[in-house]
Amino acid sequence: MIIRWSLGAAVLTGCVTLTGVSQADEGFAVKASPGEGIAPAIAKPENDGHAEGLMIQARVQSQSSLLSLAGGGTGFLVGYQGPSYSVGLGLGLGRVGINSGGDSAAVTLFQVAPTAIIDVWRSKDGRARANVVASAGFARASLDATVTVTSSDCVPSSSNSCAPTKSDGTASAILIPVTLGFGGDYYLGRNFALGAEFGLQALFLASASTSSGGNSTSIDAGGNAQFAYGALRATFVIGD
Repeated sequence: MIIRWSLGAAVLTGCVTLTGVSQADEGFAVKASPGEGIAPAIAKPENDGHAEGLMIQARVQSQSSLLSLAGGGTGFLVGYQGPSYSVGLGLGLGRVGINSGGDSAAVTLFQVAPTAIIDVWRSKDGRARANVVASAGFARASLDATVTVTSSDCVPSSSNSCAPTKSDGTASAILIPVTLGFGGDYYLGRNFALGAEFGLQALFLASASTSSGGNSTSIDAGGNAQFAYGALRATFVIGD
């Protein structure tokens, strides 16, 4: 009887021991399994201060050049805002019309200029940035005029005077605008910034022509001009 009881106690003790070891192994396996906090947490990237994506920038020049007289020095830049740069296409369109005593004239200016803005400095939080600006493009200026002309060899009428006639004429010029400047922006939020810019603009005359009475004449001429300018700019970025 004593032998049977000792044997049963030994078997029971062994079962309890094995059960404990199995549970311990299971606990170790659970702790060692992935997803339970053993792997180190991945650090979030530092906030760069602004979003990246589609960029729309409105520009107002405080010093107008020949290309911006009609539009009052306004322009737009549409492109992409990257982490430390932006590239886009500068667009400008303006028109001025004049009427006096039956005569009229209109000047139209159109400009397209690929532009690059490269950051050269930024603050620790990424909101304030300084950058260089460079662009080179294509511009067309045209003049359409209707002028009253009195011919000197006309036949006198019954009132012994010459009847005036109207003459239409146009003139156009192709220009190459180049800009090099330095500016800065401050992002009030991740998607909106205000900034300023100053630098030099240059214009190079590529070709010119006139047309009157159905006859077109090419003008063999060259020219260039340089201007110092300043501009205020507001940038909106559509992205994360």
